Amino acid sequence: MMRSLFSGVSGLKNHQTRMDVIGNNISNVNTTGFKSSRATFTDMLSQTMTGAASPSDNRGGTNPKQIGLGSSVSSIDLIFTNGSVQSTGKNTDLCISGNGLFAVKDNSGIYYTRDGAFEFDADGNYVLPGSGLYVQGWMASADGTLSTTGETTNIVVPAGKSMTSETTKTATYSYNLNAAPVSYKIAQVTVTYVDNTTETTNAYTPAKVEGAVIKVTMDDGNTYALGASVAGTFELGQVLTDQMVYTTTVKSATVSSTGTLKLTLDNTAYKAIDPDPPEIDGLTEGTYSVGGYYSPSPQTITAAVADSVTKTIELTLDNTDGKGFNKITVPMPEDTGTYVVGGTFQARLPIKSIHAATGAEIALADGTTETLTADLDITSANQDYDKKISGTITGLERDATSTIYTYNGKEVASVSLNTSDGSVLDGQIGQVYNAGSAFYPPSVTTVTVYDSLGGSHDIPVIFTKSAEKENTWSLSLPGGGNSYSYTESDGTTTNVILDSSELKFSESGTYVDGSGSLSLQYGNGAFEQMVNLSLSDLTQYVGSSTINAHADGHAAGTLSSVSIDSSGIITGTYTNGVRQAEAQVAIAQFNNPSGLTKTGDSLYQESNNSGTANVKTAADLGVTITPAALEMSNVDIANEFTDMNITQRGFQGNSKVITVSDEMLETLINLKR
Repeated sequence: MMRSLFSGVSGLKNHQTRMDVIGNNISNVNTTGFKSSRATFTDMLSQTMTGAASPSDNRGGTNPKQIGLGSSVSSIDLIFTNGSVQSTGKNTDLCISGNGLFAVKDNSGIYYTRDGAFEFDADGNYVLPGSGLYVQGWMASADGTLSTTGETTNIVVPAGKSMTSETTKTATYSYNLNAAPVSYKIAQVTVTYVDNTTETTNAYTPAKVEGAVIKVTMDDGNTYALGASVAGTFELGQVLTDQMVYTTTVKSATVSSTGTLKLTLDNTAYKAIDPDPPEIDGLTEGTYSVGGYYSPSPQTITAAVADSVTKTIELTLDNTDGKGFNKITVPMPEDTGTYVVGGTFQARLPIKSIHAATGAEIALADGTTETLTADLDITSANQDYDKKISGTITGLERDATSTIYTYNGKEVASVSLNTSDGSVLDGQIGQVYNAGSAFYPPSVTTVTVYDSLGGSHDIPVIFTKSAEKENTWSLSLPGGGNSYSYTESDGTTTNVILDSSELKFSESGTYVDGSGSLSLQYGNGAFEQMVNLSLSDLTQYVGSSTINAHADGHAAGTLSSVSIDSSGIITGTYTNGVRQAEAQVAIAQFNNPSGLTKTGDSLYQESNNSGTANVKTAADLGVTITPAALEMSNVDIANEFTDMNITQRGFQGNSKVITVSDEMLETLINLKR
């Protein structure tokens, strides 16, 4: 009788424990990230009345006779299934789906939780506000680089955090250049000068004047831009004598009444010549240029001797005026004419160099002519020449540009191209244009460059398809040259120099070669700067030109907002438009999360049976983070009510066992009466 009483008592206790577990589950049905528990029972030790007997030859085996001594609580299991995701709209809330927990910390140690109702405190600490525990993760470096290989730390993103400026180093050009842009045929070029006068020409070749910073107007009415290399001070009324203003090139030399020319000729077209090498001295008329030709007046042939071995004819010529040749050996295969004594012959030899005596005139690339005050040897078709002026200064003007272009000795303001179809297009003052040539309108792309002080500068870079070379483009700055200056909104001047090579594409439209760089000098106190132009992402296909430039670097900024993505990366958005990583939330994973020890406040700690925390990123552990959401409790209220009814019936049944056993004991006692 006593055994049934004790079994009933154990059953009452166990069902009471189970009811406690159910009550706790229902109590936390709306607790964020709560994980429900369950109580499982097991029978206790049984009393053996008769042991089991094995079968024999004449009798089968018998089972043991055992009386159970009641039940006990086998375990209270933590059910670590996912709860439902509930959107909150609060950008600092996080919800975990999968086997993982957030790591939080205070001075007493590290805890783990599924409660992602985080927020930033007054100092910018990312915390669990109910307890003030610091959320653990990895902080990004100042440039937004994240490393998740080190130890975790408190996540701190203070409001109003500032970002220093970053100097631009590379500008990347991408997308497409139209392989078949509209082509125009140039009919004439209209040049407009800074004095508002115009001129029409069939061949426009501007002269570049580097580093012009001051313009002087002389008493002869001409205006000159002084090169940056010109030292000294200039003032109104000042008299200049042979003042060098800029460097140009010599195009040709002309005999004058006060100056003669001596030509050195190239005789490679002839086997022998007298004089050798030929020199023509004392010329009194004519204009000549290096790379051009010298042809004397036809000379009378006084003798002709043919050599059948060398297949040449040696001509003896009348050279009484000294402007021709004494003898010339003519190769017969090339010159098949008939040479007779008394006939004439006219040679045509390239000019290798010119010695211009004092008083001769030279024509310069800037469109002006000068009378030499000293002898000059011209040895190249583009020989440099220092332009010098004399006279009285009648006007001074500061030139805001670092480079100007002149044509016929006057500064060019703009160039218009008159095409064969009647269109009028804008040209670039630094480019060469000739009537009959093709013209492709350029593509202009502006890149924003940031200096060392964080100031932004918009630099236009012009891409122009070559009319002479297939699949080739040139790069230039406004005006068509490789230098450009402009005045900033603060009144300072920015100077830009472009150093570039031709941009080439393959027949299939892919990038082959081409590079460039921008050198920038600022008037706002920033350091001089070099920006590399990356062109390898460009293509050349038929269609629209969609070329676009994006440069690194940025201005200074202040943190305006934060957002968190599904990998737990906290991204800051700054007032300068830059978005960069600030930190990443760490996730802890256990082999047996049900073995964690609850410490209250929805926190867990490691136990002897939970395993050691494996702290990684969410992606590394296969965990998903839902931002602006929280995990609901995984308590199933319907199951809990069902279990509660079952528990109630179990409790009632055990209580009935005690009652019946008590009545039987009472009957036994009453036998004595």
